[in-house]
Amino acid sequence: MAEWTLINTENWPRYEHFRHFMEDSPCNVWLTDDIDVTSIHSACNKSGRSFYIAMLYTVSRVINSHDEFKLRAVDSPKFERLMPAVWDRVDPVHNVFHEESKTYTSTFTVYDHDFEVFYRHCAEDIERARRLKTMSVPAGENTFEASCIPWRHFTSVGASIESIPLSPIVTWGKFAECDGRLMMPLSIQINHAAADGFHLARFLCEVEALSATLAEEI
Repeated sequence: MAEWTLINTENWPRYEHFRHFMEDSPCNVWLTDDIDVTSIHSACNKSGRSFYIAMLYTVSRVINSHDEFKLRAVDSPKFERLMPAVWDRVDPVHNVFHEESKTYTSTFTVYDHDFEVFYRHCAEDIERARRLKTMSVPAGENTFEASCIPWRHFTSVGASIESIPLSPIVTWGKFAECDGRLMMPLSIQINHAAADGFHLARFLCEVEALSATLAEEI
């Protein structure tokens, strides 16, 4: 079971940013860019692996590498205001598309640093969701949203949300060939209290780099 730990706000450099964007100026921030997925796509084809699951693992591993993507706000009578805390692990909630009905079932996969373990569990979760007619499978609080729009190569994507989550919303789309490389749009959206442009740019860079590293291992 995932656990969370309160952040010591006196020693947390981001506390004023967190408080400002939680209380004074609530808003979200997002960034979309193409990343090179040539190596990981080729490796998945050669090994018979699912490119989708490989990308979901890569995204989940980078998300779990940084505390700003694992935040939660603790509302308690013990505190005068919302207090920041960090989960020890966050799991991806992802959608399984039903071709016949053109709907989806939202499921989740428990994150594991071991690619083989994550891959096996994710494949099982997808197969289970394919047999369901419900919109979603109940998930815990320690989650972030990940989805794929494989039908289009986009330059921007976002969602209008009244209650902006501290957890990220990650979306990727259809890859396109450019100068012999496969380029895929990847987007991340999050509450500005949790992260800034620097963190989002680092996320995109690290997903691209990790996908190339993973390609050598599968």
